[in-house]
Amino acid sequence: MARGWLLASIALGLVLGLIFALYPFIDLEVASLFFDPHKAKFPLSTTYEWNTVRVVANWIPFLLLAPALFALLRKIVFPQSKMLIAPSVVIYLVASFAIGPGLISNFALKEHWGRPRPNAVHQFAGTANFEPWWRPSSECKSNCSFVSGEASQAFWVVAPASLAPPQVRPIAMGTAVVFGTAVGGMRVVFGRHFVSDIIFAGIITIVVVMALYRLLLDPVRRNDARTEKAIERTAVALHRAVGGVLARVGTVLAHAGRTLRHTGQHLHNAGSD
Repeated sequence: MARGWLLASIALGLVLGLIFALYPFIDLEVASLFFDPHKAKFPLSTTYEWNTVRVVANWIPFLLLAPALFALLRKIVFPQSKMLIAPSVVIYLVASFAIGPGLISNFALKEHWGRPRPNAVHQFAGTANFEPWWRPSSECKSNCSFVSGEASQAFWVVAPASLAPPQVRPIAMGTAVVFGTAVGGMRVVFGRHFVSDIIFAGIITIVVVMALYRLLLDPVRRNDARTEKAIERTAVALHRAVGGVLARVGTVLAHAGRTLRHTGQHLHNAGSD
């Protein structure tokens, strides 16, 4: 399953990357469908109902991640305790979210690629120049268009969907892709992202998810006992490191307290004289 999804995602990314590189104005054509030139804005971006849907949809990935994150934090705080969720599953979910939507989409690309958003370019009443997906730019300084962070988070739900029982897994994963596409589609309708921003957010995220699935959950490689032991060792080392820092801080504060006490006594005695 994971191998098929991984190869299909890479192949799709190569094909669509080439298409959008040769015909970059597809992005502008699609965005123009939702732009009102008379009002000089993307009208649906300001509607209460659709923005409410957006907020609710953005919470879903975090709610799905929460159990795994809680299990990991509990293990870190209490290293000797048994993990509430299989450790390989916990690492799979947390790492895929941190690397895909977190490190690659929101930090590496959005903050450094520099592609301006649709509502910022000349064609849609903005001041920036349109840039194709493949060309880094200086038109946008931060929180830019390529790729969509919200779409990346939404497509990440493929990860928990891949844990569904085999009988319903294809339906669960297909639903996850539809969810990611719908969330990404809202960003296009709102004039906040181009279609290619959504496509590559999905492809990058799914590639990361499936690569980690093969690495951590493949029956040949999976070893929950070893993984839990590694987490336990890391937690103990973290406890020791934090304890050492707190001990040093305590020593410094104790020294500062003694200094202040001696200074106070000196001033008191000087005042008495």
